[in-house]
Amino acid sequence: MRNRSFKRKFLLIAALSVFIVGCGSDDNDNLSENPGTDSATQKFVIAATMGSSSYMLTSDNLDIGRTSLSGNGVEVGRVFTHFINNHYKSLVGLVYGQGGAYVGYCFILAPNGKIQKLKGDQDMGFQVNSYNTVGNFGNYMISARGSQALADGTTGAIFSFIEQEGTNMSITQKTLHTDNIVGNGYNPTISGIVDTENGEFLTSAVSPNDPDKVHVLALDANLNVKRIYSDDRISYSAGRWRSAMYSQIGKDDNGNTYVFSGSYESATTKPAGALCIKKGSTAFDKDYYFNIEQASGGYRFRKVFHITEDYFLLEFYNELNYNIISPASQYAILKMSTKNFNWLRDGFPSKEQITATGWPLSYDGKIYLPVTTSNEQPTVYVIDPKTTSAKAGLVVEADGITGLSLLKKQ
Repeated sequence: MRNRSFKRKFLLIAALSVFIVGCGSDDNDNLSENPGTDSATQKFVIAATMGSSSYMLTSDNLDIGRTSLSGNGVEVGRVFTHFINNHYKSLVGLVYGQGGAYVGYCFILAPNGKIQKLKGDQDMGFQVNSYNTVGNFGNYMISARGSQALADGTTGAIFSFIEQEGTNMSITQKTLHTDNIVGNGYNPTISGIVDTENGEFLTSAVSPNDPDKVHVLALDANLNVKRIYSDDRISYSAGRWRSAMYSQIGKDDNGNTYVFSGSYESATTKPAGALCIKKGSTAFDKDYYFNIEQASGGYRFRKVFHITEDYFLLEFYNELNYNIISPASQYAILKMSTKNFNWLRDGFPSKEQITATGWPLSYDGKIYLPVTTSNEQPTVYVIDPKTTSAKAGLVVEADGITGLSLLKKQ
């Protein structure tokens, strides 16, 4: 495939001799002349919200305790919709532009153990191209979106390859021509970025006009199509909420890739399910098929998160009949190799109580999911996939939590 590369470099100027205290403003980056130090080599990061601002808080653990916005973290006058963790070296929070500028902010754990917001090409952060899916590939953080007008007058996908090292960041834009790319006559959009760790990554080609097949592209760093995985046992692989595309592709600890489909389109005849691409394989495993819709009692799902080993957490729509903005706040844990399905009930709020959730963090064999309910302050729930149970962890005094992450000193 032809592609064009447009490279923009941003020198992120961050004074590491001054450090962060308190919740300040975007203008001063929360830097202090006398910050003190913290000997911790890593910190959990909580993206809490209050009004129209985000507060990037830190904590030594997510399992217990209580924290507030006062005197803790960095304030950003935006609310993040997506996050990309750069192998715990840095964290990028992205703000959906709704037709305007798409802005990113990069955070690191400074030598003093405090979270630090790096400056971009503008004081507010750095700009990225329109996106609706994100992920990691090698040393890159990638944000991307399909169905975009390209410079040559055609339509395709635009990928922003984001590199960060220390206080420097560069963004390279690359384009992928997608017209009839899978041979079905349509120009699909894309969903998901999953690193296969062999110099390639996977992304789903989403064709709502052809909902009874799944197509997954294997691309290299130059967006050359190395192969296409296709199958008619499930529908296309992507979760949907308005214009957002949520990845439904995940890799287990052994390098096997599971391609899920929530069967969002009402026109599809395929139940929600999953297929497997074994590590190193050039085709779907013909002997593996998991009918998740049947196992759930008829429900379809929206988001997919890998936890550990081959355990996955799935976010299901609350009702059998759903639409593009329907609530999805009931969860199940699946062990993919044995096709074991269990609803998450023990110790977890009911779907009727939940008013919002955020992006979770998988760590040390568990998954930490931020939940806001109608009668409690935002709480991090610690979910154990092997016992299919949850318990309330860190409580945050805020309006909500949009995401969790982990940063380590470099």
